Amino acid sequence: MIKTKVFCTILTLFVFHNVLEAQKELRVGYINMEYILSNIEDFEVANKEFEYKIDQWKKEISKKESEIKTKREELEFEKDLIPNQIYMKRSKEIDYDFRELENYRNKRFGPEGDWLIQEKILIQPIQDEVLAIVQQIAEKNKFDFIFDKSSAVIMLYSEKKYDISELVLRSILRQEKIENLEIAFEDERKKELEEKRKLVLEKNKKRKDSISRLRELRKIEIKRKRDSLINIKRKIKT
Repeated sequence: MIKTKVFCTILTLFVFHNVLEAQKELRVGYINMEYILSNIEDFEVANKEFEYKIDQWKKEISKKESEIKTKREELEFEKDLIPNQIYMKRSKEIDYDFRELENYRNKRFGPEGDWLIQEKILIQPIQDEVLAIVQQIAEKNKFDFIFDKSSAVIMLYSEKKYDISELVLRSILRQEKIENLEIAFEDERKKELEEKRKLVLEKNKKRKDSISRLRELRKIEIKRKRDSLINIKRKIKT
């Protein structure tokens, strides 16, 4: 499971109303961040996607390493069979490939690499959501400190009554449920509007078809009358 040290540090000390108020009894609580995140479906999906990307990058690097190693071994095997100039040229090409691989490795896994960007895109928004809920609960219940039991903070003993993990988790899941209901309502609304639109289109089509049939019947009737008049005139002439 992904842990962000900075995030855990913030969680450890994020509620700090006024330490100098010695007269006031401090209210302290704690959470288990790992437990909370493990029960959030969005985090599980994001974490799997993050791990998949990391795994793909590692495979790319491993494959390239193997190719470079094979090239080096083949070159060393052919060293005594090829001119020194060709050997040096190919050796430099392999060294260049190795440097490019190191640059790629640093691009993906360096201190400011793509792994960090992906973590910020996939993981951090969910962590921020948890932090926001914790802050709301802390402010509402007037906590002075809330610690993360799963972080680097050493907690030799803690009473269960001070654990607000379930409260935080319920708040998040309730919020997700509300959002899902809103999405479902919106989808249902869109479906209803689409059905109404189809009905209107169908009625319009029927009306157009009806008008077309009437026009066709009128044309037939007009032609019939015209043909009848022509026949009458012909009979008169004859």
